[in-house]
Amino acid sequence: MKVSPLGLSLAVAAASAPLASSEGCYPAHVAGTDYKAGDKVSFNSTNYQCIWGYETVCKETAPTGGISAAWSNAGACSGTASVPPPPPPTAKPTPPLWEKTGCPAAYAAGTEYPDGTTVSHNGIVYKCRGFGSGSNWCGKDGYEPGVDLNWGMAWEQLGSCSGQIAPTASPTVPANAPGCPAQYDPEAEYAPGEMTAIGVMVYECKPAWPLSQYCNVYAPDNEQGGPLGWNKIGGCDGTIAPTASPVHAGTDSGGCNHPYRESDLATYKAGVRVESNGFIFECVSDIHASKYCSQLAYAPGGIYWSMGWKKIGWCDGTLAPTKSPSATPSLAPSASPSAEPSLTPSSSPSLKPSAAPSDAPSLKPSAEPSLKPSAAPSDAPS
Repeated sequence: MKVSPLGLSLAVAAASAPLASSEGCYPAHVAGTDYKAGDKVSFNSTNYQCIWGYETVCKETAPTGGISAAWSNAGACSGTASVPPPPPPTAKPTPPLWEKTGCPAAYAAGTEYPDGTTVSHNGIVYKCRGFGSGSNWCGKDGYEPGVDLNWGMAWEQLGSCSGQIAPTASPTVPANAPGCPAQYDPEAEYAPGEMTAIGVMVYECKPAWPLSQYCNVYAPDNEQGGPLGWNKIGGCDGTIAPTASPVHAGTDSGGCNHPYRESDLATYKAGVRVESNGFIFECVSDIHASKYCSQLAYAPGGIYWSMGWKKIGWCDGTLAPTKSPSATPSLAPSASPSAEPSLTPSSSPSLKPSAAPSDAPSLKPSAEPSLKPSAAPSDAPS
């Protein structure tokens, strides 16, 4: 029997098209429902079955009749199908308890979380991954830990938890504890070795560079960055008695040295003093460290100033002008003669002759004739 091409095409098309369902229509699709793999719905008189069980793909994708990775077309339908209730969802296995007791603060959508922050969500502890630069996705939409499709790009699962983390005990303050320095100010600039307090706990900015630079980057109690720049000293009580007035280190005239200027960098050598913000700084004498004085990155008052300068004290006012020169010359000669001769001769001749006679005779004859004739008579008569 010979089959025509038209008949063959119709047969192929009929075989590839979805068959009409004899079961009737499944329950209508409801947008936003958390459908799982195997769930059956109907949409526009067509039955569909969810075939993507990962996270919330079927929940976020509606069966529209076209090609879909979430839904399988089960054919046209009419009437109502008898669909058994879906089996209860399989509970996710609970991960083991994390290393600490109790749950950290609960996750809050839209919160900006620093790198390394731990949160709890639905009984699970997560840690913000971050990228080491303070920028991360932990507070962005679409990265809810354990829920959204890409949550693993922003969070690391640490384990399960229950209850709350017990608050840390208040630090013990000895009876003879010293007074507290000024409370930490995030807007202040802290120098190496400088003390501050948070509550009754004293911290010291690490005295050695480059660690001391972190004092102006992280707060002393920052869990990740604080230990980089701060040493925890201990408890304190009350306030520190006021220190003595700072040393006045102005010049002999009482004023400030010349102000620090970028245009003068090449002149800053060991021992040079400058003024900056009312304080006098002196370039250190060390042959190597003094080279920092001529570099702008180590300017007095900056982050790295202590590498090339030492703070001498405060000053006020300006340098007093030098005295005006005297109207008359001094009577005593200078300690050493000048390199060039004076423009006019002295008013009285010197007592001693010059070291060597001149080669040419003087311009005027002597007042009286000489007693001796010339060495040879002239050829012509007078």
